[in-house]
Amino acid sequence: MRRIKFLIYKIFGLKNYLRIVSRTYIRLISLGYGKSQYPEIHYLKSIIQPGFSCIDIGANLGYFSYFLSKYVGKNGKVYAVEPVPLFGEIWKGNVARTNMNNAELLPYALGGEETIVQMGMPLVEGTVHHGMTKVIENNDSSYEQTFEVTMKIPDELFKNIERIDFLKIDVEGYEHNVFANMRQTLAKHHPMIQAELGGEENRKECFAILTELGYKRMERYDYNRKDVEQFRENILKYIVPLTKQIRNNQRERLGVGELMFYDLPCLFKGGN
Repeated sequence: MRRIKFLIYKIFGLKNYLRIVSRTYIRLISLGYGKSQYPEIHYLKSIIQPGFSCIDIGANLGYFSYFLSKYVGKNGKVYAVEPVPLFGEIWKGNVARTNMNNAELLPYALGGEETIVQMGMPLVEGTVHHGMTKVIENNDSSYEQTFEVTMKIPDELFKNIERIDFLKIDVEGYEHNVFANMRQTLAKHHPMIQAELGGEENRKECFAILTELGYKRMERYDYNRKDVEQFRENILKYIVPLTKQIRNNQRERLGVGELMFYDLPCLFKGGN
């Protein structure tokens, strides 16, 4: 497969290589292939509902955007963030094939300031690795091709979006910088988040930010702040009085004035 990609790249050039590879990938996923290799993209079908409003950060060639566009339908919306002009051009062609007209490209990098930055696409074993394109740091010159792009602050970019149900992010280790500058957006909408987090420090910083905002890793992600408030009220209203009554009945049957920790596991055949 690597040799085939190399030949396509050398024969057809970068733009056509990316177009061929991306359309082939989308077609194979659509036919049900790659479930073990790419479970995250197949999983979208089970969580994305018609009418959802989604953000795809690091949209690249449109792999996620294509399926998000299909699943949210004509009443939904997809905002795709992809700063590299070449990728954006191919993204438009791929996503247009859904015929949903529900996706919008935001051609920016995301970070902590409004500025111009350089992004680089590496060469891996003779073939460009477009999925690893990222912001260049420390004047690194080891990239096959570089792009000058505009950076925006995510909280400012997304502030007028009325609803965000789902957010996918994959920006090659830069996720903590994005999350750090979109706290207001996440606190307001509390969307489901699907993230690819490379690097131990990056993961730690992302988890710290998301925990602060009410997210819990590998647990529920489908509630918002209002849901949590209602859940707590119901616990206090229904569960706490019932638990008190059960424990009081247990205390009386045991004939003790106060239950101790060693009394709690005591069970009666007739029920506690």
